[in-house]
Amino acid sequence: MKVTPLEIKSHGLKKSFKGYDIREVEELREMAADALEEAAREIMTLQERLRDASERNLKYAANEDILRETITTAQRMVDDLKTNARKEAELVIAEAKLQAEEIVRQAQSRASHVQDDIYRLRKQRKELEASIKAVIDYHSSVFLTEEEEARKADEETDKLKYFSK
Repeated sequence: MKVTPLEIKSHGLKKSFKGYDIREVEELREMAADALEEAAREIMTLQERLRDASERNLKYAANEDILRETITTAQRMVDDLKTNARKEAELVIAEAKLQAEEIVRQAQSRASHVQDDIYRLRKQRKELEASIKAVIDYHSSVFLTEEEEARKADEETDKLKYFSK
């Protein structure tokens, strides 16, 4: 039974010979006591709910702080990871450049050796060609000389045969 302050104020009490009617006063008093008791219970309930809400609010605030710290830590970790990845990438690139330079140097050295080998082999080929040509020229001149001597010998043999007949 909910009684409002207006109902209590507007409640009319009958007057009797010695004042107000006792029964009505007792009823009003009972009504007021019930209303106060109900109000006190409601206040206690509201205070409990307020206390619970305050505790939850404190927990939420603590969780919010933890979340902020976690996010800040995670952001720092991400930044650190990015920085480390960037540094590692730079190291890999630098190492790759050094390896590439070494490969180029080795290739240039190999190319130089191959060029030297080609030059040496060309020189050997020319020397061999000159040597073969000299041998061919020598044998050709010997062959021509022997052929000439054989032709002369044949001519003399033919002359001797002609005179011998």
